[in-house]
This record gives sequence, structure tokens and C-alpha cells, in this order.
Amino acid sequence: MKARLLKSTALEQLRASIAVNLETYRNGNFEYLEADPSFSFDHHVEIELDALGSLKAPSGNSFYEVENCEIVYSALQSLSPYDARDERFWAYLSHTILLDHARRRWPIPDDTGAAVTHIAKHWFARDKRQVERDQVGSRLWWMGHLCARIDNVDRDLALRAFLFRSDVRANLVERPTVSQSVNLFGAIIKRLISSFNGKQQLFERNAFRQLMMEINSVGGYRLLDCLGQPEIDRLLDRIIAERLQLAEL
Repeated sequence: MKARLLKSTALEQLRASIAVNLETYRNGNFEYLEADPSFSFDHHVEIELDALGSLKAPSGNSFYEVENCEIVYSALQSLSPYDARDERFWAYLSHTILLDHARRRWPIPDDTGAAVTHIAKHWFARDKRQVERDQVGSRLWWMGHLCARIDNVDRDLALRAFLFRSDVRANLVERPTVSQSVNLFGAIIKRLISSFNGKQQLFERNAFRQLMMEINSVGGYRLLDCLGQPEIDRLLDRIIAERLQLAEL
């Protein structure tokens, strides 16, 4: 079916009314957004609505990030990176089909002030950071998209390595020049996969931080983006062997 986007006025009204709607966010629904077409409009993107409704809820310490990334990315395969930055698209989903999952994944604090800040962070997507890291649906799509771009690597395996340590994931996502460079990002993920299947030494906080610092010291991420895949591969292998002194990952 066709996706829908909130109209800008409806989006801003929702944002301004978070405190008023706290009980609705906690226990109610925003079914009027679906029932009244004056609040939204059709989008050209096709979505698998039933799939989006099947996201796995957290259980204990398991958040099923890999599985949920796969569900969201597969359900929104026709979404372009340009459209995936549109807050109106994600806010419509977070207030409709993804509402129950949002409550489970990001439980709303009891304190009113903290609750308003929390909802603004995870139900909305005002800036790039929120889109890629915080919003209940968009973060899953973006992580799936980043890993789907890597040639000759199973997306599920790439996601498992990418999401294995939160600080490693944040380190990559918060460096847009790394995440936007397909060759460099792919080369790093491939080595994380090797480490994931090995001794997992590259996931150690100090080791991965040093890796990123050494990459930057070579000449900056933008310069590395001009290199071909073989040159980037050789560079990373040399850094890991000589600077990090890791004979095995």
C-alpha cells in the first residue's frame, strides 16, 4: 500500500502538544490521524504495513535490533535515502502502526518533563542525529540501509557485527564522512565481521577508538573516500597489524 506523510501543520501541532497528549502516548492511540485524511497525504513509496506491525518487542536484555532492522528495511525497500530523512514520514508511522512498538522499545518515563523530552526524541525526527540514531522507525531503516550497501556481504551478518557493540555503532554513525563512504564503511564492517567471528578484539573500546584515530591521521576521511577499495583494504590491514598490533581479530 501507499505510505502516508503527515502534513507539516499536523506534525508541528503534534510536537507542540506532547505534554497535553502524554496519557495518549502512554495508553491511547492517535487513530484520528488515519481516519481523517486532512492530517496527511499519500506518498509514492510502497510499504508492507503488516510487516511493520510485526516488529519484535524487547525481552529482558534483548532488543532484537538486527531482526527489526531487517523487517523495517525489507518493508520499506522502495524508500530512498532522500525520503528517509523526511520527518513527516516517520512521525506518521510512529503515531500509528509503530506506536505500540515505540512504547515497548522506548518506555516513557513517569516524570512529565523527562517524558516530553523522551517522546520528542524517539517519536519525532527533527534533525539528522534523531533520524539516524533515535527515532523508533528511521534508525532501524538507516542501519539496514548502511549495511545493505556493502558488496558481497550478507546483510544480516553485517548488521550483527555493526550492532554487536553500541559504542562501535555510535562511533561509525556519528562520523558521517565514514558512514557516507561506501568503500570505507564497507571495509570497516568486513573487519568487524571477521572480529565478530573470531576473538572479537576489534570490538574492544580502546582498539576500535584507536583504529578510527589512525584512519583519520592518514589524511582524513574525505581523502580516504577518494581511494579505491584495494587501497583502503591494504591501509586498514596495515593499521590493524602495525598500529593496533592485532595478529588476530
